[in-house]
Parts: sequence; C-alpha cells; structure tokens
Amino acid sequence: MLNCRSIPAELWVYARKCLIFYFYRRHGMANAEDLAQDTLVAVWGREDYGFEKEEDFLKVCYGFARKIRLEGYRDGLKHAGTELPPGAGARVQSVKGLEGSEVNVFLEEVRRRAEAELLADELDLIEAAVNRDSQDSPAEGKHRVKLHRARKKLAKLTGWH
Repeated sequence: MLNCRSIPAELWVYARKCLIFYFYRRHGMANAEDLAQDTLVAVWGREDYGFEKEEDFLKVCYGFARKIRLEGYRDGLKHAGTELPPGAGARVQSVKGLEGSEVNVFLEEVRRRAEAELLADELDLIEAAVNRDSQDSPAEGKHRVKLHRARKKLAKLTGWH
C-alpha cells in the first residue's frame, strides 16, 4: 500500500499544478500558489494516509484543498472590514435614476404634495409606516389596505409609478 512518502516526485509536481489551477481558476484566489503549497504540506504531514493506487493521491489532495480553501476564505473574511479613507462621504441612496441631492429634493417635493393633497388619515398612515420599527407588531389587514391605497394615490399624484 502506498503512502505520502512513497509517491513519486513527478506526481507531486503534477498535483501542485492541478491545485494551483483549482485555486486560481475555480475560486479566483489571488494567492493560489500559497494555498496549493499549504495543501501539499498538509498532505505531506499525514503519514497515516494509505493509497491503493497512485491516482487516489490526487483525489486526497483535492479533499485537503477543499478544507484549505474554506480556511482561506475565513482568513480573507477576518480582514474584510477595512477602514474607509477619510475623504469618503456617506453613501447616498439612488431612486430610479435620481442620485445624490436629487433624492432629497424629490422626497421633499413628495412630502409637500402629500401634505397638500392627501387626507389627514392617509398622511398619518404613510408616516406611521415610514416610522415603523422592526419590533412593532404587524398592522391589521384593513390598515394595510388603507396604506396601500394611500401610497397608490400618492404615486398617482406625483407621477411616480
């Protein structure tokens, strides 16, 4: 029975090339060579693995590579939260083609139009929906229907469909 120490050097070189391809092409890892080397070191460190045929060696290498890949993803996620540059401003939401300060102008215009043309209870329903918290209990069915109708009426008034 073969083990890691009895595998020929040519098969180790071939396994290294296959693992680099595995990490680089399939998962887009920038450090594919390092991960391939880590995989081969992990396989080399295990003397207790026995192989029936030399072809099984590559399968075992891929099994180790899967574990190393997951570990590499976890390491990459640990440092994913980097500081923003000092000049970076707050993220501004875009609304159907509007960007930046256009969004604030549009929302202010919608608010003025709603105050002028909607009924007081419709306006209260919309404002209550905007100010809802995640811990609030769900609204009753008739309130949801009234809110839907009020939003639909506001959309028709502003031309926003």
